[in-house]
Order: sequence, then C-alpha cells, then structure tokens
Amino acid sequence: MDAVSKQRILDGDLDAYGDIVRAHQGMLIGYAMRRLGDWRLAEEVVQLTFIRAFQKLEEFRPEQEFGVWLCVTCKYLILTELEKRRREFRNKNNFKESLAVELADAMSGVEDDDAGLDQSASLRDCVGKLQKEAASLIELKYFKKQSCREIAEAKGRTVTWVTSTLSRTRQALKTCMEKSSTEAA
Repeated sequence: MDAVSKQRILDGDLDAYGDIVRAHQGMLIGYAMRRLGDWRLAEEVVQLTFIRAFQKLEEFRPEQEFGVWLCVTCKYLILTELEKRRREFRNKNNFKESLAVELADAMSGVEDDDAGLDQSASLRDCVGKLQKEAASLIELKYFKKQSCREIAEAKGRTVTWVTSTLSRTRQALKTCMEKSSTEAA
C-alpha cells in the first residue's frame, strides 16, 4: 500500500480499503488456517485483523510491506485466540473433575463435614431437578465412567449431541449449585 492509498482510506474511502482487503484476504485466511486448523475461526480472526488494521492504519508506514504488517497483526490475534482456547480447555477440565468428585461424593453419601453435607445435599437436589435424559447422561459419564462415544452408541445419538448435552447439563448443575449456596447464605 502506498501513501496515496493510505491517505484515501484515512480520508474515509471504504472502497479503497475494500480493494486492500480483497488483495490480502486469501493470503491471511491461509495463514490463519495453518495455525488454527478451523476454517470458521480463521475467517473470524482474519476479519478482526482487517478491523484492527483499519483502526491502526495511521501507524502503518508506506515503506513497509502491507501484507507483512497484516500478518503480524493476524499473528497476535491468533496467539490471543489460542491462549483463550487453552484457558477454556483447562477451565472445562477442572470443572469436569470437580463436578465428578462432587457427584461421586453426593451419590455415595460421603459426608465429611457440615459444609460437605450441605454441598452434597444441594448437589443431590440439583441432580434430582434434572430431566431424566440429562440425569442419565451424568450417571453414565461420571459413575459408570463411560466415554462420550460409548454413551452415544448406547443412546443411539451422536457424540456431538452427548458432549453438548453434557456441557449444558454441567452448566445447569453449576448454576443450580450457585443458586443453592446463595439461598443458604
């Protein structure tokens, strides 16, 4: 991009920026796809890259290669997205482990202390409020230690259905538990 194109864009010529987007979009999507492995996410990151580049256009120097400048911007957005995914994955795993322990304690009647007793009772109540199908999934996953694939085969469902239903069920249990602890306080 030369100084004239940059100035046209800064002056509000969105068609000029559209030309820039079209010229670099394929290259950036390929770059993002190689690093993310997810087409939808790659498109989203590339769109954010163009938005960020437009917002920071005054910082671009015409002697630089615009494509390289875009790739650097895209790289940082990709790194942010990958860190976000790692954090979400760790949080989900920590929550799953915690929920499995709480469910096992609640269902086995383990009562270490008054706080544990209250929490186990709350969890039992929350599990009891689940729909039959959701409660069945919780039992198969956490008490019978079946994999999502095994559950899907047994229920005649897809693995995606099982994982998404378990995810919603865990969220419902978490919300119910939080509500119970708030009401108890």
